[in-house]
Amino acid sequence: MFYILHGADEFTCSEALDKLKGRMAQEGMGDLNITRLDGRTVGLQELMNACNTLPFLFDRRMVIVEDLLRRFQPRGRARQRGGGRIPVSDADKEFADKLADYLPDLPPTTRLVFVEGVRLGGNNRFLKRAKDVPDAYIHDYKPREGRELESWLRERTQAKGASISPQAAALLLSLVGQDLRRLDQELEKLSAYVDYARPIAPEDVRALVSGTLESNIFALVDALGLRQRRRAMAQLEKLLADPNAHELYVLAMIARQIRLLLAAKDLSEAQGMRLREIRRELHISRDFIVEKLLAQSARFGFDELEAILRRIAKVDQDVKTGRAEAELALELLVLEICQTKGKRPAGRA
Repeated sequence: MFYILHGADEFTCSEALDKLKGRMAQEGMGDLNITRLDGRTVGLQELMNACNTLPFLFDRRMVIVEDLLRRFQPRGRARQRGGGRIPVSDADKEFADKLADYLPDLPPTTRLVFVEGVRLGGNNRFLKRAKDVPDAYIHDYKPREGRELESWLRERTQAKGASISPQAAALLLSLVGQDLRRLDQELEKLSAYVDYARPIAPEDVRALVSGTLESNIFALVDALGLRQRRRAMAQLEKLLADPNAHELYVLAMIARQIRLLLAAKDLSEAQGMRLREIRRELHISRDFIVEKLLAQSARFGFDELEAILRRIAKVDQDVKTGRAEAELALELLVLEICQTKGKRPAGRA
């Protein structure tokens, strides 16, 4: 029997794996019969030996192989005329052929679990083969979004013995996004904070939950659009204090946000697209992000957004060539945008 657990929802996938391991841990002998292998480096013989080993004082054993099956599918784009995907190497193709031949002979005492941190493509030969094997199980853990994500959040809160108001849930999702693992951690903290005695409120979320880099960029751009110099500088300081945010990364994130504002404004005002159409065109995961983009873009004119992008490009060049110090250049950029006054053009000339 073998399992294929794959998909972008790493948190739910890991929980499913924990449940499988939990069944093995019964009677206190499970851990002795669980083997984990790194699929990026494992050899075929090592994998087969692990699967062929008899369980110790138990009726079955589990072999978990992480990130192996992705090796057996074309990936990326070939850097050559004509394009096309980069083919699987000869060594990996031979590995895949022999592993496919071995799977029908898997010992009945072994549970082989393939865990992939990405979604496998439909052309993956093992996905195709598993569909024809009666004792093979496949689960694709897709990212949750929209109403499904909101339902998951409510259910997760209830499972912890707490509750959350719709406003607090929306705020939490805007700060954290689709990261289920962090959402679960924040819910654990928030539930304890309200002592499981009352619903989690927006003020609780504001007090305990710090935003992601993306949400902090939203807040910075929002302050820039309102010309709130102090708030914008405070948001910039918060971004620069993040250990994961280099100054040039912050500048790139600001540039990305301005480009999104310009694109959203063009699609909405110039092309007359509706929210869902804009979301699809910009490949944005949730409606509320598009709503934020549209609200922020209304505070800028087309010419102004294009001028900001040109200024960002100049700052980027100056920093990379040593003509400007990165943190100071960012601060001057923010101040310059906040000082822009006068009527902003509603459309392009």
